[in-house]
Amino acid sequence: MAKKKSSGVNKSQAIREYCAANPEAKPLEVAEAMKAIGIDVNAQFVSTVKSNSKKSKKTGRRGRPAGVSAKKAAPAKKLGRPAASKARSNSGEVSLDSLINAKKLVEEMGGVDNARNAISVLEQLMD
Repeated sequence: MAKKKSSGVNKSQAIREYCAANPEAKPLEVAEAMKAIGIDVNAQFVSTVKSNSKKSKKTGRRGRPAGVSAKKAAPAKKLGRPAASKARSNSGEVSLDSLINAKKLVEEMGGVDNARNAISVLEQLMD
């Protein structure tokens, strides 16, 4: 890792201060003014500093705010039997809605094995 020079002057801060005092100054004019007071910068660096200072400052860390979980628990829904046309298409394939409902059931039951046990008990009750 490169070492920082400890030559006292913060070039970016000096540019920001000059631009605050002279808001209409172009990057080339700012670079020339900085060279006149002994700070060696080019117009591109001045332009970058001005651009970065205009950006909105975000505070805090990136990502999801603290205390918010990835998945929110869905309210309990009544699981009714879907209509035959909704559950299966004409070719006998399971619809996407049915798969989504099955996934929700498995998540609520705590796993595939628990869901299978519950379905087998339900099947016995319905006979």
